[in-house]
Amino acid sequence: MATSIGADLARSLVVALGSDCATAAAVARAMIGRHGRSIDFYNLRDRPIGAIQRATNDFVARGWLSRSDVGWLVGPDHLPFELASFLEGAAAMRAAMPDDGRATAVVTMPLSPSAIGAALPATGLAHVALVSTTEAFERLADAATNSLTIMTPFLNDDGLAIALGLFRRTRATRKHLVIRRSGGARATVDRAGKELADLGVEVLDYTLQAADGYETFHAKVLLADQDLAYVGSANMTAFARHSMEIGILADGRAARVVASIVKGVERIARRLAPVIVGSGT
Repeated sequence: MATSIGADLARSLVVALGSDCATAAAVARAMIGRHGRSIDFYNLRDRPIGAIQRATNDFVARGWLSRSDVGWLVGPDHLPFELASFLEGAAAMRAAMPDDGRATAVVTMPLSPSAIGAALPATGLAHVALVSTTEAFERLADAATNSLTIMTPFLNDDGLAIALGLFRRTRATRKHLVIRRSGGARATVDRAGKELADLGVEVLDYTLQAADGYETFHAKVLLADQDLAYVGSANMTAFARHSMEIGILADGRAARVVASIVKGVERIARRLAPVIVGSGT
């Protein structure tokens, strides 16, 4: 039996779906009157694929949809009354906001005990909202449905293991790792050529000849589709050192701006052929 949308469910939907509320409303509309029957991408053909995947994943988790070979089956649980209308209203409210983005501070703390760790409680309660770099990176990998891009100018074997873990974790079909020629990043990816190739990761080198040297990058960026981005100081290196790293996890308009830059990099960077050690070729 269908239930009403209470305050807790309303809050949960808005927080979980965010900028995907409009697409989730379209999914809910397509489900009306189809309990036990299927819907597929054709029913939602005017909506972004990434947003459809995130909305349907949310509905599956809530029991309103189940996956099938051709799309999704409506059920087993019934949709709440007026779900589509509620989500349309939430989408309209978000569209009316002056800025549709959120930013979350992300930090890698030095090894404990550390001076900064001891000092933070005296600065107030704001520090409790800090998200760890590991949690932020996993959130990005989980959010990506179309593409996951990692840009890191520095990369060692431990850091590559982190990147490979994220590429294994994600459902994204397109996976890019952007490095630069200087330093040890190229040698690191060459040693892991087979693993990267098996995961479908395309490695790009953003190091271009310029009039007075090279055009390259120092930015550290992770991007999930065009919707969620990390920008900060954390490299894909893992050293047991007393170093704090800090960054920002952003969605909405800010993430889309970062996405435009990353897309530009992907257009100009040189594709590196995978090195398959011991393949006999």
